[in-house]
Amino acid sequence: MDSELSPQEGQDTGLSPTEPGATPAGGPASPNPARNDPGLTQPGVAHPGDAGPPTGSGPSGFAQQPTRTWYPGAAGDAYPGSAGPGYYPPAAPPYPYNPPYPYPGPTPPGSPGGPGGAPNVPWPAAAPARPRRRRGLLLALTAAVAVVVGAAATAVVLLLGKSESPTTMALLSGRAIALAKGLTLTGTIAGQRASLAVTKAGTVEGSYAQSGNPVTRITINDVTYIKAPTAFWRSVVVNPLAAQQAGGKWAKALGGAIIMTFGSLTPGQVARVLEHAGNNPRVADTTLGGTKVIKLTAHGTSYYITTSTPNRLVRIVGRSGATPYSFSVTPLTTVTIDPVFTILRGDVQGLQGAVDPEAIVDPLQKIRFHSDCNGVSSCTVSSRVAVNDPATPKMLLKMIVAFSGTKNGAAFASCSDTVPVATGGTVTPACGLHGSVWTGWVNSHTSNFFTWADARFEPMVNSAGDIVTLQNELNREQRA
Repeated sequence: MDSELSPQEGQDTGLSPTEPGATPAGGPASPNPARNDPGLTQPGVAHPGDAGPPTGSGPSGFAQQPTRTWYPGAAGDAYPGSAGPGYYPPAAPPYPYNPPYPYPGPTPPGSPGGPGGAPNVPWPAAAPARPRRRRGLLLALTAAVAVVVGAAATAVVLLLGKSESPTTMALLSGRAIALAKGLTLTGTIAGQRASLAVTKAGTVEGSYAQSGNPVTRITINDVTYIKAPTAFWRSVVVNPLAAQQAGGKWAKALGGAIIMTFGSLTPGQVARVLEHAGNNPRVADTTLGGTKVIKLTAHGTSYYITTSTPNRLVRIVGRSGATPYSFSVTPLTTVTIDPVFTILRGDVQGLQGAVDPEAIVDPLQKIRFHSDCNGVSSCTVSSRVAVNDPATPKMLLKMIVAFSGTKNGAAFASCSDTVPVATGGTVTPACGLHGSVWTGWVNSHTSNFFTWADARFEPMVNSAGDIVTLQNELNREQRA
């Protein structure tokens, strides 16, 4: 810490004292530079060509130092070691000294520049009292500065001890999230309400609104299923028949039906981002619900972390593709996640035969009546079709056949058949009417009659065996 001192009493002011060997007040300066040496000049003796008396006197008996001047002189008349003739030598360093003999007068024996002999007064080796007061002042000021600096250093240490860097806050909140069994996410998706749970393995369960339609959702093994009204499906699929088939049922969702993904919102993924925020993360101080938090932004997503310990992630705001989201975050423990798995098990059971509205079914022939339809006991029908859905390697195809007495008339009976099919393959489902249903229809006529069969097809996913596999997956996930 720098400080500027004003002249104090006893401070060096550039004035030379009245001392033995100095030019007396009113005495002229010698034209010979050598005689201006305090050890050579005799007090009270004038020298021709001297510059004249000093001007004024300093405080406390100090005489003002003569002005250094150039004067004409002959070669060889320069002060030894000077730049040349006519150079006034540097003045001797001033020192305060009050001799015990009267001044002016002859130089006492033993003084500098006087005749030899034992000096009556020794040459002062130590600094006089007033400079000591100056040093005392400097020491006092130095001590004061040391105290201030020491206090400042202590304050910094205490501050660092009580606060944390954003990197530390992110790290500690990330470690806490990493221990969670899952996360509850409550907020909005695309500005509409949302409430979901994401497990550690990435399984998603919950509901939200999309285009004003209520949506219930499950994502398991990276496959998403949605239960939503027909109006929702009409907004996301091209085939109106597929939208009707999926309306109100669990259906496999693809493309525009999936408004956002949650892979980046699992406990592990969130923790990884926070634990590797770096030494200089992008942060801003703010509040959330009256709580002081930092807003840490990484990869376009903002993480709101409490500044008080324990540091916890309380909110995530970001985008999934073009869809904005904002969620309050609550970590789930082994106990609090149990209700989530209970809901998941019930929903997964309902996924057997979930509709695949994106699949394309192409009938390769008209429905065919088998020969048994000529009798009174049964009537079997079938149709060969091709099925394709690049996103679904294996599917189920359900054929539903409605029987009526007139073309497009009211059905008096129906049958169905479900068969597995690989995407891009062909299959021939078959079903029929048997027993009293067909016999009663035939016997109700006394003459020739027509029977019409109208087939429709529903591509589906998840056999009974697939559901068992999914339930086992949930069990393993809950135990992990």
